[in-house]
Amino acid sequence: MRLGPDKIVLFPVVVAFLGGIPAAASSIAFTWILLLPVVAGVWVFRARVVADAAGIEVCNGLGVRRVAWSEVGGFDVPKRGFVRLRLLPGAGRDRLPLTAMPRRDLPRLIEAAAPSA
Repeated sequence: MRLGPDKIVLFPVVVAFLGGIPAAASSIAFTWILLLPVVAGVWVFRARVVADAAGIEVCNGLGVRRVAWSEVGGFDVPKRGFVRLRLLPGAGRDRLPLTAMPRRDLPRLIEAAAPSA
């Protein structure tokens, strides 16, 4: 199962990039305005959460981390912010943000873990 942002999110990213071209063309000091939509576009293409029977793969933009289900301690779902994957002690970082996964898809992710549990 693969979860990630919808590609329709690229529409406002492209609009922001095209809208920033006149400002960037007016002065060299405003060229950084074009960098923000480019970074957002890279995130849309790269961010994902892939779950299978062996474990879960989390890519929050540039880095990819593969975690076995035996190392997963659960999920933290704060009122605001990203869902976080809670790891067992000794598995590295204690929490891993799942930036690409909407809250509504958490039950599907937990179902993917059920056969191995």
